[in-house]
Amino acid sequence: MSEAKPLIGITTNWQTVDEISGQASLNDAYARSVHRAGGVAVLIPPGADAEALAARLDGLLIPGGDDIDPKHYGEPLHPKAELVNAARFDQEWALLKAFEARRKPILGICYGCQLLNVWRGGSLYQHLPDLPSVTLAHQRASKEEPFPRHFVAVVPDSKLAQIVGQTQFEVVSLHHQAIRTVGTGLVITAHSPDGVVEAIEDPDHPFLIGVQWHPERDPDAPATRALFEGFVQACKVR
Repeated sequence: MSEAKPLIGITTNWQTVDEISGQASLNDAYARSVHRAGGVAVLIPPGADAEALAARLDGLLIPGGDDIDPKHYGEPLHPKAELVNAARFDQEWALLKAFEARRKPILGICYGCQLLNVWRGGSLYQHLPDLPSVTLAHQRASKEEPFPRHFVAVVPDSKLAQIVGQTQFEVVSLHHQAIRTVGTGLVITAHSPDGVVEAIEDPDHPFLIGVQWHPERDPDAPATRALFEGFVQACKVR
């Protein structure tokens, strides 16, 4: 009998269709990355029972998305912000509570990284182009352009560095917000060359890592394969 593959929940975007229904969606690159690394993706739409899911699933992946309402870190809304659907946010907030209580592996990507930080009490820069120090393109100007790429430098003794086996590599970037103040229990483990926070982790958690870049959009990169394989392995151990 083959070994059971870990079940990994992935939250989905949500759009209201009419007064009784909506549409859940996900860029399938996230699920393909999980499958390629040896896990089984389970898509989670809003309204699901967070406690029941956390009891049955082996890990949680929070993918990219729109912007977090800054009321959750005590700031007014920036005019460039486009808020994530409230039902999705509420579902993920409940899932984080349930998965953290069980100390099960959690991986946040882009918006998911930002959400981990806000969940732990941190704050965000709401629009990176406002900062004079930000000199790189972290988001494309139009959908006709290719996704920007830049290098990240990873803290050598971090869990992230141990997992990916590198301390510098190129990534795909697609964000206009980023971490400002770091949440409780989290440490910064990677930066871009212009100082933007690119990764965080909880060193005391079995696996709680957030990356600001989009590894799922660079599936053949060694760092991408290592990150997803490390995540799936942590879920398998659980």
